[in-house]
Amino acid sequence: MMRMFILSLLFISASLSACAIIPSSKPFKPKSYYPPDPWVKGYANPDDCIGGEKLAAINFELPSYPKKAFRTGRQGWVILRLDVDESGATENVRIERALPGGMFESATKKAANKWLFHPPEAPLDNCRVLIRYKLGAVSLGG
Repeated sequence: MMRMFILSLLFISASLSACAIIPSSKPFKPKSYYPPDPWVKGYANPDDCIGGEKLAAINFELPSYPKKAFRTGRQGWVILRLDVDESGATENVRIERALPGGMFESATKKAANKWLFHPPEAPLDNCRVLIRYKLGAVSLGG
């Protein structure tokens, strides 16, 4: 189940990346250091839902790279926490950590509020998802 979810997310991510509209005609030039990816499981409690382990996406559109971040060459990541109700809709979407702060949180939260998953056997609490903003592209962390 987890492998199917990860493969479907990778396929969706690759498909969306291939169709992305770059908001500027100038090539993206990173001007900031990409912070090392966090170890998402290190932030979790044993009962928490971690990304693909319990989630199977129905509608999972990655956020758009924020225009200001793209124009200024900024890179970073966001760790989201969210709950999934019995219908598969996201609830209580919140930012756990983001680097750099104030750059990617809004786009990430806006996208996550629209995600829909296959209905879980029971509602899921504290699911953590890593979203990367790197080299002008958005991807799902592992």
